[in-house]
This record gives sequence, C-alpha cells and structure tokens, in this order.
Amino acid sequence: MQKFLYFFTLLISTQFLQAQEPADALRYAQTGNGGTARTRAIGGAIVGLGGDISTATVNPAGLALFKTNEFVFTPEFSFGKTSTNYLSKDTKQNNISSQFSTLGLIMARPGSLDGKWRNFTFGIGLNKPIVYNITTHYTGNNLQSSYSEKYLEELINNGVTDPNAAAQNYPYGSSLAFNTYLVDTVSGPGNTILGYRSLATPQTGVTQDMKSVSKGFIQETYFAGSANLEDKLYLGASIVFSKIKFERTNTFRESDATQNKLNNFNYFESEEYLQTDGMGLGVKLGLIFKPIESLRIGAAYHSPTLYNMTDHYSSKMTTDLEAYTKNKVMTQSSLDLNGNELGQFQYNLVNPSKLMFGMSYVLHEIEDVSKQKGFISADIEFLDYSNSKFKSFETGTSTASSATYLNSVNTSINEQFKSAMNLRVGGELKFNTIMARLGFNYMGSPYSVSDLKGNQMNISGGLGYRDKGIFIDLTYVQSISKGINFPYKLDNGFYEPGYVKNSYANVSLTVGFKF
Repeated sequence: MQKFLYFFTLLISTQFLQAQEPADALRYAQTGNGGTARTRAIGGAIVGLGGDISTATVNPAGLALFKTNEFVFTPEFSFGKTSTNYLSKDTKQNNISSQFSTLGLIMARPGSLDGKWRNFTFGIGLNKPIVYNITTHYTGNNLQSSYSEKYLEELINNGVTDPNAAAQNYPYGSSLAFNTYLVDTVSGPGNTILGYRSLATPQTGVTQDMKSVSKGFIQETYFAGSANLEDKLYLGASIVFSKIKFERTNTFRESDATQNKLNNFNYFESEEYLQTDGMGLGVKLGLIFKPIESLRIGAAYHSPTLYNMTDHYSSKMTTDLEAYTKNKVMTQSSLDLNGNELGQFQYNLVNPSKLMFGMSYVLHEIEDVSKQKGFISADIEFLDYSNSKFKSFETGTSTASSATYLNSVNTSINEQFKSAMNLRVGGELKFNTIMARLGFNYMGSPYSVSDLKGNQMNISGGLGYRDKGIFIDLTYVQSISKGINFPYKLDNGFYEPGYVKNSYANVSLTVGFKF
C-alpha cells in the first residue's frame, strides 16, 4: 500500500472539480485499435505494409502504394465484460457498444513526366482509434476509512474555520457534504470550532459501492498526401485534427454495514458528472523503402498532439443520517450553489510523440497486386507516457492556482508513468478472391511501478473478399487488458485501488469500392 501512497498523491483544488489527474492524461495518450477490418485482423501491423486507408493515420507513406481510387467505410460492434476486485470482493459488469470507426476516400494520380515519380496519392477521412463506452462497478466492505474523509481533508488542508466558508466555497465537494450534515463541526468552548467530523461509521464497517459510466471517443479527421519514387521509396505526411468527446458519471454510495438504526448513519451517495470536449492538432510523417521487391521497411513519426480542452462538471450529494436529521433525506447539488450553472475549466493537454518501425515480407510481390499470395508483417512502437503534460489555458480568467494545480499533476505524471513499447504482428494468405488473416498485438504497461498492471493483448482473425472493384472484410478481435482505478484517495488515511480486468470482443466490417 505504501507504493500506492507514494505514487498516487491526492491533489487538492478548491476552485474546480479535480478532473485533471494522471489517469486522465493516460486515457488520451494510449494507442487505440482502430482502422479498417483488414488492419485489425493483422494486429495493426501496417507501418511497413501500406496499401490500406488506415495507413493515413499510422504511416501515411503507405498510401502511395495505391494506384486506384477507393472509398471505404467500417462499422463495428463491441461486447464483453469488466471484472473488478475491490477490498477482496469481485464484481462483473457487461458492456455493449456500436459505432462507425473508419470512413475515407483515397485518390491516386499519375506521377511526373520523367517517370521517376510514379504516382501521387491523397487521402481524406475520419478514424476513431479509441472508444470509451464502458461501465465499471466496484463494491466491498471497508473497516478502515470512509469516502467522506476526503471532504474532511479538503476543509483541513485549506484551513477552513468559518462555517460559512465551509458551506459555500467548495461546491463540488465538502460544501455539499457540510450542507447535508454528512460532515459537521466539532464545537469547542465559547462556540468555537475545533474541527470537523464525518458521521460515516467505518469503525463498525461501511459498504462501499461505486459505479462509473463512461462514454465518448477520440476521432481523427485527416488530410494525407504521399508520393511513390520509382516503386522503391514511398514518402507521406498527414495533418490530423483530433476531437475528444468524453462523458463520465461516477456514483459512489456508502452505507452502514451494521444496519444499525440508532447510530445516525444510514447511507450517503455522491454523484460526480464530467463532460470533456477537446480539439487537437498533430502531424504524422512516414516512409517505406523496398530494398528488394518482396521486402518493405517502414518508419513513422507522430508529433505530440496539442489539445485545447474544456471541462464542464457538477456534483450532487444525498444523505440519510437517520435521527441526526430527523429521519429526513438531505440532497444538494453544486448547481444550487452556482446559480444553476455547470462548472467550467479550460486547459491545454500535450500528448507524447510516437516513433514506429515496421517490416513486411510480401509473398510473390509483383505490380499486379491481385496475383500476390499474401504477406507477413511486424511493427514496433515507442512512446513515453511521462511526457504527457497539462498546461494552463492563457486567458484573462486563468489563475495562478490552476497553473499550480496542473504543475502538481504533471509532477505526478512524471512519477507514475514511464516509456512503453507496443508490438504488433500479423499476416495474410490469399486464395484467389478470398483472404484469411491472423494478428496479435501487445500494448506495454505505462506504469513505472511493476506491481501495477496496465498491459493489453489483442488476438485477431478475419476473412476478406475482393473481386471486380468491391471488397468486404470481416474481423473478430479479442482484447484482454488489466489496470487499476482508485474510487477515492486520501492524504492521510487508508484507501484501496480497484483492480480492473477487461475482456472484450470486437466485430468490424469494412466495405470498400475501387473506381
């Protein structure tokens, strides 16, 4: 537990909901598993392969292998379960989602008159590499601490001795707990306030239950161009406009495990809502070299993506303190203290850069791709998660306190995360108009502490059909990942992580037309 206490420090802010933390930077920095069904079927190993519209956002040099125009779209369907272990109790939650992941157009044009530049190819489209539709559920019995203690720490750490300040200045946390009597004052001589106390009863046991419902996506809109030099060297670049849409509702309920009707505590429920919208810009560069006809070697660089982010948020507290509030259920929302307005916070986020290398061996490589027999492809990707950074949004309303807060988050990011390596491998065998594909990829853990598991594995397989300018690809991907999540954190007290295991299946279907 001491390792967790060191690496997961609690960050306090009185002016906005504590939405920016290392876990948020990690969410937006991780590599997704988007693209066409063909790309997914071979584990995403396309850095050196090319010839698929997915290369526009991986290695845009791969577009130069196109000699004809192409239109592609890909719907997908995901289903699976999330298993959690919190305070030694297991919980399972099923999840289902569907969406469009890829939509794009490829346009190939003849090269220069001297014949060295064989063709120029351009691409425009949309890609969703990451989708966040997931519900996570934790439950367990706690005899050592209460979620409500974070409200006590907020008041103590900020030196609050005025009850009016406690009731008004912290509308996303302790003010709601104070106004619904979950947190109350400790009186001293002469009506002085000695401190604060919580009416929750961890000393006799509390049942803690948290449900987190997330939805959203990262969407890339790209404009890519590539060039083919004598069918030996392929160069490409793309400008990528990224959009983040994320929405999360965390509901934490803590109830008296003894069901004692006379101890002034039945339950409380805290609900936190967060909506994040972001727009980002990045550049992706790449090349593919063919030293011999059947071998392709690729490299790609993804620049850091600079996002402008806006959070909107609110909190709500409901308490049942039995006789302490005359058996009345008390409820208050941050909207009650903020003129019925959601809180808002603007900031910037810089994602880490990525460096990729790939190699592909094509069986019976000739100019007529219809006569190729298949390929084997492998990629390796490097990125440093500790390079993620939050920055203040410089406007007239920006404050020194928000900059200080974000700097402290960045310090925690440097301590908690490290560089990681992602591996991908896949292949295809072609039988006239039918293709069979298999793939595997492994996403390395971003955590600097070896005890924390954050790796992900994907096993994939698929079939493809190509004939007379029409192609259809169907792919199944089985994903297994592990991670952690803290329902709450304390400066000076016991808190426990929830261990998460995701097991998901994804079915994608790509339909394309050559013209």
